[in-house]
Amino acid sequence: MDHEEIVVPENARAVCGKELPPVNPETAGGSILLFYQYVEDPIWTKAEHKAALKKVIEIGTKYNITGRGRVAREGLNCTLTGKPHDIRSFCYGLREWNDVFNDTDFKITDGVAADKMFKALSIRKTNELVAYGLAGDKAPSLKKFAGEHLEADDYHKAMQDPDTVIIDVRNAYESEIGHFQPPEGGAKLIDPKMRNSIEFPKWLNSDETQKQLTGKKVLMYCTGGIRCERATALLNQMSTVSEQLKPQGVYHCRGGIERYVKTYPSGGFWKGKNYLFDKRMEQTPDVKDDTAVEKDISSKCCLCRANFTVYQNQFKCSRSLCGVPVIVCTACTTAAVEKPTSLMCELCREGYKAPSEVPNLVAMKRAAEKMVGDNPTASEQYPLSKKPKVYYKDRIFLRRVPLTATFTKIKKSLGEDKVRELVWLVDKESGAFYGSCVVLLSSPSDVKQIVDRSLSQGGVKVDKKKIKVAEVFQKDDEDEIFNHSSPQKEYPPIGAAMLNTQ
Repeated sequence: MDHEEIVVPENARAVCGKELPPVNPETAGGSILLFYQYVEDPIWTKAEHKAALKKVIEIGTKYNITGRGRVAREGLNCTLTGKPHDIRSFCYGLREWNDVFNDTDFKITDGVAADKMFKALSIRKTNELVAYGLAGDKAPSLKKFAGEHLEADDYHKAMQDPDTVIIDVRNAYESEIGHFQPPEGGAKLIDPKMRNSIEFPKWLNSDETQKQLTGKKVLMYCTGGIRCERATALLNQMSTVSEQLKPQGVYHCRGGIERYVKTYPSGGFWKGKNYLFDKRMEQTPDVKDDTAVEKDISSKCCLCRANFTVYQNQFKCSRSLCGVPVIVCTACTTAAVEKPTSLMCELCREGYKAPSEVPNLVAMKRAAEKMVGDNPTASEQYPLSKKPKVYYKDRIFLRRVPLTATFTKIKKSLGEDKVRELVWLVDKESGAFYGSCVVLLSSPSDVKQIVDRSLSQGGVKVDKKKIKVAEVFQKDDEDEIFNHSSPQKEYPPIGAAMLNTQ
């Protein structure tokens, strides 16, 4: 890169289990939310699947959310729009409904123009979140085989390693207008040339692919991360049972391209546009000049072959069993409408045929899980950037605390002699308590005892309501929240916003 790179490290950090970024009052417009969450061990039952669909619609309707989503027995995947505060309330509503969403990386973009917002909410019940053909018994276990998440800045560093290959697990038409371009002397980019995701298992099963991956660190990426979850797990599962396929670790970018270009607003190693499946249609690095973005892209109109970088009017390839989006420039629009049979995608133009041999996914899964047993998971065998979590020895985190709670009630529940201080956690915007707090305890043994009690059948209760208890891990950039010189607050803060409604 021949320019000074701009890096915003905080944009690389996932928000799993954290407060969501506050609303900037100076930012006009609405907000768009991208997120997914897999559910595993076990997946939802049929009844839970039906209930989840109903609940997501209920929470979305409550906060006037619009957009699209898929609910499967394996989890939830959504692209939603709404007012900035309503989008955040929706996320907190999911967390309140089901603990699994505390592990969700909610990706929020504010300042979205009105014409880019969805008009209605549509949540569909499906069999699979991504159409890999890996639902049910064919789905590789994420717990046992998923690749290691790398945050955007770590992923950026990993792309500079010459012993690494990068796989774009998106469809070829998406890659056509934008992709990662590793630095010279760095990783090698591989394009699977997929017309749709269901071709990925076949591509991964081919001898040619496996030769390229063996002995290499493998990085994968996609729009927001969801496609990489199953893709990395499938590769690790396949390599467990195959003697010909032995990568030296499998990783993917947490939050996908979406989070990377926010972390590197001048572009980093990203070239072109990030194809989006919402009304924005595309995402580009914030501070990169439009002319520079266009120069990065070599895509062409499928008719006149002039350089063009925009998918418009929903034109599709006319070839049998293809039908992927194609680029048609403005000058050729009329010709495309009058003769749609002339439209041809780049893969059909070159005569490319995807690998056809389908691996026996069910047998492979059974064999791989039997071989793994209690051994370390695939991502643990080749750690690249993860630091071991260091937990505080003297504090715990409480969630789902009722609004009627007080310092005295919590002391009584946890043990009068165990609790030293408490900090009520509040929403940065409204200042209101949202049901969580951090408790400073007298000794490390108190931490273990209370956490163990919370996992027992009776659990830990405050005002007859069962609450959630967890250890608190230390963060490098975290300030000390306990101010021992300040008096202990007996009651949780109500917040200015709530006072104005009373």
